[in-house]
Amino acid sequence: MTGRPLVSIVLPVYNATKYLSDSVQRLRALDYPSYEVVIVDDGSQDGTAAKARELTAGDARFEVVELPENRGVARARRAGVEAAAGELVWFVDADDSWTTDALRVLVGMATERRADVVVAAAALVTRGGRRRAITPPVSAPVDGRTAFRMLMRGEITGHLWNKLFRREVLLRAEFTPARVQSDLALVADVLGHATTVAFTGVVIYTYVLHDGSIITSVPRRADSLALVHRRVSDTARRLGLQESNDLAYFTARYIALSGIKDALQAGYSKGEKKALISRNRALIHWISIRVSMRRRDLRRMLLIATAMTSLTAHSVLLKISDR
Repeated sequence: MTGRPLVSIVLPVYNATKYLSDSVQRLRALDYPSYEVVIVDDGSQDGTAAKARELTAGDARFEVVELPENRGVARARRAGVEAAAGELVWFVDADDSWTTDALRVLVGMATERRADVVVAAAALVTRGGRRRAITPPVSAPVDGRTAFRMLMRGEITGHLWNKLFRREVLLRAEFTPARVQSDLALVADVLGHATTVAFTGVVIYTYVLHDGSIITSVPRRADSLALVHRRVSDTARRLGLQESNDLAYFTARYIALSGIKDALQAGYSKGEKKALISRNRALIHWISIRVSMRRRDLRRMLLIATAMTSLTAHSVLLKISDR
């Protein structure tokens, strides 16, 4: 490839040899003239880096970055962005799929709207094979502060793969090294630095939830949730939103409820469990229930209310929700 590519696709991998061949094939099939792919091997032990070099040999669009030890997906993504040459960055995962016109959709919107971030539609496939739509609000572009508030309200998800980012804005953000939900922390920070955020209702990506996915395999999440909470709270403070109802709702929904569920289900000792439940209950305020009521989110309103008042009732609701 000659000249600087417009888009860099960052693909972090760890022990991913069984997915690499299909992933590289899907990346080569993208219908766009100017892109590169930075594959970052995060200290794999199964020959992933060698496999990546073998699959991409002779294709100048591909670069393989090999990290000496496994340090987590957030740091692997940061290494990929630092190695990238493109003005725009898109993150993908090796075991997912995307449409061949994904870059045309994302870059077209970024160019047309002069956006720092583009949010597209996607689909999530559960382990049971159920397909759930991830649909952003299709509206006129908004500024970063407004988009950050939309994220806190749950109108924009914290996923990376349905978004295109301007590289210079990404590099202003912190790649929080949380084992789970590091995506959410990064998206929040980037939105807080963005000037313009644009939306499209076009579905570009399908995320497949496997048994080995980080979201299902990490047994204890307390440390990660604390890191995410700190990053989002710091961004809210920088934007003057530290006292907003949106932050209270986000904290209850994404941090406290996740933390209480983790405490109840992740096999902590009795003392650890008690401390975690107490800590997370302290993060919930009645304003979160009022916000849930205004949004007609009965399920989450009940989860927040029972988390505050009755762990027995809360556990029953969690079992029903998990079905």
